[in-house]
Amino acid sequence: MSTRSFILVLFVFAFSIRFGATLVLPEKVLLLSDSREYRDIALNIVAGDGIILHEGAKAKRPPGYPLYLSLSEKLFPGKIEAAFISQAFLGGFLCVLVFGVGRITVGKTVAVLAALFCAVYPLLIYSGASLLIEPLYSIFFLLEIFFLIRAQGEWKYGWWAGLAGGLASLVQAGHILFFIPVLFYRRGKYALPYLATFLFVVGLWSWRNREVLGEWIPITTQSGYTLFESMGPHATGGTVGPAMKLPPREGVGEVAYDRRLRNQAWEGLTPNRFLSLALEKQKRFWSVVPNAEGMKGVLSYLATLCFLPVLFGFMVALWKWRRIREEAGWLLLPIVYTATLHIVFLGSIRYRLAVEPFLILLGCWGVSQFIQAGALSGRGAMWLSPSGSSE
Repeated sequence: MSTRSFILVLFVFAFSIRFGATLVLPEKVLLLSDSREYRDIALNIVAGDGIILHEGAKAKRPPGYPLYLSLSEKLFPGKIEAAFISQAFLGGFLCVLVFGVGRITVGKTVAVLAALFCAVYPLLIYSGASLLIEPLYSIFFLLEIFFLIRAQGEWKYGWWAGLAGGLASLVQAGHILFFIPVLFYRRGKYALPYLATFLFVVGLWSWRNREVLGEWIPITTQSGYTLFESMGPHATGGTVGPAMKLPPREGVGEVAYDRRLRNQAWEGLTPNRFLSLALEKQKRFWSVVPNAEGMKGVLSYLATLCFLPVLFGFMVALWKWRRIREEAGWLLLPIVYTATLHIVFLGSIRYRLAVEPFLILLGCWGVSQFIQAGALSGRGAMWLSPSGSSE
């Protein structure tokens, strides 16, 4: 089968599975407050009220995903299914991107396996059948890494990498600092166009916030709430939600209240408590079983347990790192960045979804090395020795 034929079959296969999922999962899509707020903002955009949740929350959420949802709402008013179908297309495109990124980092054979695994991976399918930012964010994240790799050989691709990174930040606010590890990881001519485009895209939204709110807000006024939930007196490492007692707002404006929450998040936080919360967040981030009580059904367990072989292969990949292609370091960068980010912010399997494609690529490579080492040596334990005959 030619590469073009495989890409077409892969896309149709992944899209079909996700389209089928939209027929059985949509009744749960608005359970999360995030989902409801993103849709409300999208409806306000279509109504001509602006990219706002309400008059007291004009920059609470990043604009990228609501703008995306508003397109389907504009074309198909009141038909939430249209958003799911469009996200099914995103899911198919994501698998194609996984193949493209994998081919230039871990080789074509592993890229094929990883792309097919992504096509049937339950957690990626579920997120596409819900109103969550992860499907769109993953696309921009993969595009950014793809263009960054290409930019190492031809620096002009840095413009496209910066554009993808900037758009990723407008979907997921936590992405706004990703340019820092990128520039530390590799130096080169690509850095200037990458950084310029990245900051320009983010700057457009920051300027809008300056005009609307009177202050330079890079992405959202939600950072204070998120930090308070992550580090405040009620913090558990996971979502606290309604159980959290927030400081009174007392007529304080959106920006000022965000600042108040951000400041109070650190009050009374000791080094021991910070470390304890960080460990719990990482435990939840890397969990192979559901964290939320409401998600601990049989299907949820089966879906999350699918991460076990990925995690195993990823650990093998780290052990065998010196055998991997140099370009594969770009796959590890998003994983390290996102995991580090959730030492501070809430830990959850959901927040791992955006880097699952990178984990799957490295995991498939690791499993292939494990199998290859066992086949060459005749003893499965031979792979444990980096200096063994399997090398």
